[in-house]
Amino acid sequence: MKKLSTVIIALIAFILGIISTVIVVNIPQGSQFLYIPELAKIVENTSSYLAELIPPKQTSDEKVRIAINAPLTGPISAWSGQFPNGFLMGIEEASHAHGIDPKLFAIDVQDNAGKPPQAVSIFNKQQIDGFDTYISVATGPANAIAPQLDSMGIPNFIAAFDPLITKNFPNRLRVMANSKVEAPLFIEYAHKIKAKKVHIIQINMAYAEEQFNSFIKPALEKDGVTITRELFDIDQRDFKTIAQKAKAENADLIFVCGYSFHIQPLLGALRTLDLVKRGQVFSVMDFVDLIYTGTPIAELRDVIFVSPLFDIPGKVSKAAEWRKRYEERFKIKPTYVPAYAYDNATLIVNAYANSKKVDTQTLIAATPFEGINGQIQLDQDRDIIATVTLAEINAEGNIVEFLQ
Repeated sequence: MKKLSTVIIALIAFILGIISTVIVVNIPQGSQFLYIPELAKIVENTSSYLAELIPPKQTSDEKVRIAINAPLTGPISAWSGQFPNGFLMGIEEASHAHGIDPKLFAIDVQDNAGKPPQAVSIFNKQQIDGFDTYISVATGPANAIAPQLDSMGIPNFIAAFDPLITKNFPNRLRVMANSKVEAPLFIEYAHKIKAKKVHIIQINMAYAEEQFNSFIKPALEKDGVTITRELFDIDQRDFKTIAQKAKAENADLIFVCGYSFHIQPLLGALRTLDLVKRGQVFSVMDFVDLIYTGTPIAELRDVIFVSPLFDIPGKVSKAAEWRKRYEERFKIKPTYVPAYAYDNATLIVNAYANSKKVDTQTLIAATPFEGINGQIQLDQDRDIIATVTLAEINAEGNIVEFLQ
């Protein structure tokens, strides 16, 4: 009977995945929904019911099960694709440092391709196998499964940019640079150059809206800064018209926010109109991805951007040696994403080494520690405290800290 029930539940989970795919079509982290309210509600309620019906399997001290739900293909994978490499490396090296067999940690990595319905289907299947800790990567997929995870009381590490995604949810944690640590640097920079008018060119997605409304807008308006704004959709690639509007605004500072595949053509359009002058254009962290994809230096110069300390030579003592080990093992240059994944994994191993269990309390108790990204410390919302700084590209094409 028990076996039959499991089969039935697995079938329901499979059907849910199909229904979800019908309801939401091609949603790479926040694009448009093909929304059917009645069916969507059924999926939401049924998935929540399953979360209660199938509590995560409790594992013994001999096994810690970690489920990862991440975009490993699709457009977002340019950012997140190396996450499993860093995580697996972190589990292995931290385990060896504590004298623990890395096989104690059973890791299930699945590709959601950046699509929320696919993430839900993966989650339902992983739930049947059981897990002690969950890791959800990218905003759309993370938000699609977070309510179910919240109801379980299982630690849920979220690797996404949404500034407030861990707030008010006691079992959500984050060890990843994000918009919450980006925004204060932009605000501080705007104040430093005494900008009177700021023009924002921003992707029309929830995380960017939250960053603007919760942090940037109130801080700049408080000081009397005039703000103008232009939004674009995730499938936007031609920015000529948007650049013309930016020129017409004649702002002291232009802030660009989007994925790297938006930022590159957007900056190109702004350069054509002679709007990219040193210190007058500020970009979000996605700019860093352009450096790792071989973008010509001329297309990168004169932009101020937020960079993880990991990417600036000499800023973090452990970074250079770690980068060398990573390249030797995976034959690819690491971005900051696998570096944070490594620190995320290290935190989990440290928590187990200290207490022989992994839950939200033992994870919090295992911080702070010195990681590949500097000191890994969590704030009152279980969110990483800033490990980023302002940077620019020098004449040799290297990331250097912006000091002027």
